[in-house]
Amino acid sequence: MQTTLRESKKLQNGSILAYFMILVIIAGTIASVGAYVAQTTRLAQRRSNMAAANQFAIAGAVIACSDLNSAVTNGGSSTLGTRLTALSNPYTLSGSLGFSTQAVYLRTITSPFTNQTVSAQIWLPNVSSPSGGKIMTSATVGAVTQTATLNFSVGWGFPAAIISVNDGTTSTSVAKSAGQAGNVVINGDKSGPIVVYGGPGLAVLANGRVNLDTNYVNAPVSAYSMTNYSTANEVPDYTAQGTSNALFDINRFIAVANATPNGYSPSLNNHFTNLADFMTAANLHGTNAPMQGVVVVDIYTTDKNLNNLTDKNIPQGINIEGTMVFNFCGSGWDPVTEKIIVTADLNLNPADLSHLVATNPATYTTGYPPKYTDPTKNPANINIAPAYQNFSASDDLPAELYTYGCLDMHGNANICGVCYTPSYMEIENKVAGNTQYIRGACIMGNGIYYENTSSGSTSIISFDPTTVDSLATLGVAGKQVKVTYWQP
Repeated sequence: MQTTLRESKKLQNGSILAYFMILVIIAGTIASVGAYVAQTTRLAQRRSNMAAANQFAIAGAVIACSDLNSAVTNGGSSTLGTRLTALSNPYTLSGSLGFSTQAVYLRTITSPFTNQTVSAQIWLPNVSSPSGGKIMTSATVGAVTQTATLNFSVGWGFPAAIISVNDGTTSTSVAKSAGQAGNVVINGDKSGPIVVYGGPGLAVLANGRVNLDTNYVNAPVSAYSMTNYSTANEVPDYTAQGTSNALFDINRFIAVANATPNGYSPSLNNHFTNLADFMTAANLHGTNAPMQGVVVVDIYTTDKNLNNLTDKNIPQGINIEGTMVFNFCGSGWDPVTEKIIVTADLNLNPADLSHLVATNPATYTTGYPPKYTDPTKNPANINIAPAYQNFSASDDLPAELYTYGCLDMHGNANICGVCYTPSYMEIENKVAGNTQYIRGACIMGNGIYYENTSSGSTSIISFDPTTVDSLATLGVAGKQVKVTYWQP
């Protein structure tokens, strides 16, 4: 019998080695799975942090935009940057960011967040009435930082051809007395078209009534917004002089006229201290050689109701590229009933009307902005600091300003730009065949009477947003913030 010896110990060792290898493989698999789970968890956490940081940055941009709009709309004569530093949650002017043409205002936003902050930057150009800028925010969650950027414009908040802030009366009459009471009265006639065209805005925005001669003035009801006094849509009184809501500091414009070099007045600036000197200068500057810049004429109570500015006294008309300021001097003026009547042609930044068709808004051309052939007359080049903030090249200046008193326009008018008065406005087309054309906006404090009952005459007031979006208002009064570009 043959005996076979088995190497059982070696077999046992081989089995143990196989088991060990299996355990190593299992352990490696478990470790790989663990690493994968850990990596997946880290990625998920990072994605979660990224999403959260992005949401915080976006929310911060919205809050900063709201802060900016509060600074714009809360009133006050200070600059927009100063108003940002005076908010209940104030911003601070950065000493390291920005440069000569830009200022950067900073705030760390904590509320309404819980255990989270957002850094906000508001970039503003260093001009008196900024037309836009940008907001940048950043938020960090864990190790992830996300940013949001938006560009904004600061534009006119009340787009309309006629804006009347007076509370008016309940009268539905189209008589002049209803306009003098603070309403908007549009009195037309079949003999000549009378148009109020809002284009991208309203035809009329009024706190009081809008009374139309509906036999000849036909426009959709949606084009007219009236009786807004004491409602959510009330237009603030942007015509009350000496208040924080006033659109313009007229003394600022007078300062520019005083500082204009080589001007047209006897004082060799652009400020005329009486009507006689102004008429003499007007007769030297026809349509081919208009006066330029901000031109101011003082009108005294001894000039009340006189027909000085007539087509006979000024046969070439009043021709200005820039801004005409009728400065009613003294306290003896009634803002409604006492007036200066203008029958001379009034051409302020005039448009080419050779192809004008009253019923076709596509033919409503503009002469705005002013065409300065003499740069020394451009208000942006005239230093009035430190008494007043200088105007900038980006500012839109009004075409016509007048103070307390009434300027009654009876003759031809070709005006491109904003017409503004804290008083009552009266525009009457009195001569057959005349054209009264205003392209921009008319803003008044005591109502308006707008009439065309003359044969073959044309009367048009149309809204032009390019004349108001960068309007050089006092402390950006009348403006609102609008987001133009968003990049979360």
